[in-house]
Parts: sequence; structure tokens; C-alpha cells
Amino acid sequence: MKFLILDGYTDEPAGLGVPPYIGTYPRYAAGVLYLHGCRDVHYITIDKLREELKKGYDLNKFEAIITICGFHTPGKYLNAKPASLKEVVSILYNYEGLKILGGPVATKFGSSMEGGILKDEEKYKSFFHIVAEGDLEMLLLDLIENNFKVERVDREYCQVRDYHTIREFAIRGARIVREHPNYPHIIAEIETYRGCSRYLSGGCSFCTEPKRFGIPKFRDEKDIIDEINELYLNGIKYLRIGRQPCIFSYKSLNSEKEEVPKPNVESIEKLFKGIWNKISPKVLHIDNANPAVIANHEEESKKIAKILVKYCTSGNVAAFGVESFDEKVIKMNNLLSTPEDVLKAIKILNEIGGKRGPSGLPYLLPGINLLFGLRGESKKTFKINYHYLREIYDRGFMLRRINIRQVVPFHGTDINIKDIERANKRKKLFLSFKEKVRREIDNPMLKRVIPKGTILKEVFIELRKKNLYFGRQFGTYPILVGIKGENLNLKSFVDVKVIDYGRRSLTGEVLEVIN
Repeated sequence: MKFLILDGYTDEPAGLGVPPYIGTYPRYAAGVLYLHGCRDVHYITIDKLREELKKGYDLNKFEAIITICGFHTPGKYLNAKPASLKEVVSILYNYEGLKILGGPVATKFGSSMEGGILKDEEKYKSFFHIVAEGDLEMLLLDLIENNFKVERVDREYCQVRDYHTIREFAIRGARIVREHPNYPHIIAEIETYRGCSRYLSGGCSFCTEPKRFGIPKFRDEKDIIDEINELYLNGIKYLRIGRQPCIFSYKSLNSEKEEVPKPNVESIEKLFKGIWNKISPKVLHIDNANPAVIANHEEESKKIAKILVKYCTSGNVAAFGVESFDEKVIKMNNLLSTPEDVLKAIKILNEIGGKRGPSGLPYLLPGINLLFGLRGESKKTFKINYHYLREIYDRGFMLRRINIRQVVPFHGTDINIKDIERANKRKKLFLSFKEKVRREIDNPMLKRVIPKGTILKEVFIELRKKNLYFGRQFGTYPILVGIKGENLNLKSFVDVKVIDYGRRSLTGEVLEVIN
């Protein structure tokens, strides 16, 4: 059979698959097929497919199309347009082969393209022959073992707990990255574990991660390193260890018994040191970190922060899921981190990771995620959140980013439509708060983190609008740089000197063209 993996992109609480990132879903899916003798496997992104369809691209040359899409933490994306399920159905409407759906949109939780809204896409799922409500890769395995007899497949295949199986899928599927239209300029999202210790108390009210995957189940360090090595051999030099709720909790002790488990320093050092012993990545970054873990296990967390500074590349960001500083909101939504936890964790990372590295950025800084529309929220919540952001700035700390978004009422979580309706009554307040933070906190913070005259190395040029080019460094949460210059090539690298600021972006001038 001839297969096409259609990547409509994914964005989840622990895992990103929007360009320049390639997520785990398409790689694992390809790995299953390769492992079981399916040699004719192809991959295409939704953006590339839109272009190709205008040229007469024939989808019916494939016997099966595996569509991957869905968003549980929707955001804004510079150079990618994710697919909705409605769009995918319209594209595949006249397709005659086997149609398989996977990714977050296939789960019972649904999907949303923007905060504050949950679109009803359930009706579109019936268009597909098989919908992977559990793990896509395991459903594909089941399909192969049943000789592609759809009626025998377990559509509710439970989440994978056997990481020995995932090891083979991850390694075998690595070579599919060569078919990405942006290759080799892509970042591979790497999984270290699934699940969350917050599962023990039901998890945060809005979050799908603990409800989908339960208690943490960890991958072995060697399996992760071997997958990374295979990606490297296939031309991938940009990596983010991002597919987990908290990197500080990787292989943590008593993770099945405690919501704030003690970090496992030895395993984290074994992982990151092992990566460098195997390859020489251009970028090695992380994503999520739990401030409560860092604050309540200070000694171990300081050691881990030093490991991340030593073995990761500069410009690294540990995204803190703060969600709210309002103690009423924290209590009513079963959040974990207190304001004191957050301030302490920020202080620790600033002290250890605040030094500037070769990329021009500090080695390791915290980022903050704030979420509005949660239960217990009031006008006072906005004042409290601003107060703490102001305090962080006034204490002289550095934050790499402040992400402000609205909650989505996913099926199966504790947030419902009534919560969103109440939140919508404060929509103007939300927008004015966001504007105030961008103007009074973000902009001066950007000037603190990246002073004028800073040299940013290897900025990748992605867009051109009139006489201004736009680029970003590869890495987690990269900063947009508007570049003044002439005759620069898209998809080339330049070193840039910072000369001015937007609200959340930079203006730079080219010092050197790399290629």
C-alpha cells in the first residue's frame, strides 16, 4: 500500500507540532509503517498540500491517508496555517482510499483553533473510516496486525504504556523528517514522558494532559538518545526536549504518589550529557517546567538548572504554567503553584541561567503562561496578576516571555460553556489587561533581556514584507526580528545587531550573512 501522512499540525499542553517544529505524531506513525514493511510512505504538511492542490495534486494515488491535527493550546503562528477538521474533510471529500484520523482532534476532548471557543467538529469525524481516540501509532499497529480490516480495529486503543514499543517507532520513523518542506530547517519535538503527577488530585481544571495520559510513564534515557541520534543522522540539528509537562520531573522519585515529586538529578544529567556524547546539536532546548517543583525542591532544582545551562544551548526557556496569581482562582481550579512558588522559581533560574551565551541570549530564563476565563475569576484577578508581573519586573528579574491566553472548554475537563460565557462578559477587561502588559511589562522586559547592541547569532530569515525582512533564531519561543537590509535571501542565516524594539519584537541590522 501507498501511504500519505498529512500533517495538519498539533499544539498541546505538552507537545508542539507546528512549523518550524515537527511533532511526535507523524514520526511515530511513519515508524509503525516502516517497522512492518510498508516502504511507500510519504509525508506532507497542510501548507505544502494547499500549494500542491492548486497544481493538480492527485490524492487518489495513495491507498491510505493518515491525517494528524488538533489544538489543545491554540496560539498564533508566524509562518504556518494549521488545518481545521472542516478544511481537511473538504480536501479529502473526493478521496476514495482509506481515511484515518489521529492527533488531539481525534480524542474525546475535541480541538480549538483559538482560546475561549470550542468548535463542534464531532460531526466531521464520521467522514473518516477510523478515528484514533487513543494512540494513533497503536491503532495503526492494530490495523496492520488485522490485515487492514477496519471492522476489527480497536478505535479506543488505550494510551501507550509500553515505551519499548515506542522506542522502535521513534527510531524507525525519524527518516520521515526528510520529506518536510522546510527540511533541514526544522526542530524535532522530543518526548520524555506522558502523563502528569497532578492526576493524583484530578489535575488542573482546564488541562487535558493528566486526563488523557494519567500518571507519568517515563521513557528510558537510552531510548531518547538513540532516537535523537537517528534524527541527527537524518539531518536534524535543532532539538527541543518539549514533550512533557515538567522537565524537572523527568524520572522523578515518587511521581506516582506525590503531586510535587522530588526531581531525579542523576537521570536528567544522564539524559542531557548522553545527548552531547552522541551528537553536536546546533540547538538543544526544553519547554515546560513546574515552578512548584523548583521551589519546593530547591537543592535538586538548582543542580538541574546548572545541568541545563551546561548541556543546553543559550536562549533556552522554561515555560511556567502559572495560569493565575489569584489565590481564589488557584483554589477553585486545583492549580498547584502559589505566587511565592513562582517568585522563588523565577529567582532561581535568573541566578543560574541569566548569563548571556553565544547565541546572544541568556542561557536559561523562565517564561510565564497566564490563563483567563477560569472559575473564580473576577475583576480583581486582573489587578492581582498585573501586581505580580509588576513585582517580577521591579525586582530586576528577567522573563523571556509572558503568554496571555483564554481558556478553552474542552470536553472531559472541568471547564464548561457557562464558564466561558461568564468570561466573555470580561472580554474588554481581558483585552485591556493584555494591552497594558504588552506596553508596560513586555516592552521594558524585552529591553532588559536583550539590550540595544546585542548581537543575535544565526537569525533565520523567513518572510519579506516590502523592504523589511523577518526572521527568528531556532529554538524554543524565538523572538521575531525585523531586519533592515537589501537583497537578503529567504531561508538564509544572518547575524543581527539589535537597534530598536517593537512591543514584543526587535529591529536589527545585518552584521554578517552566514549563507
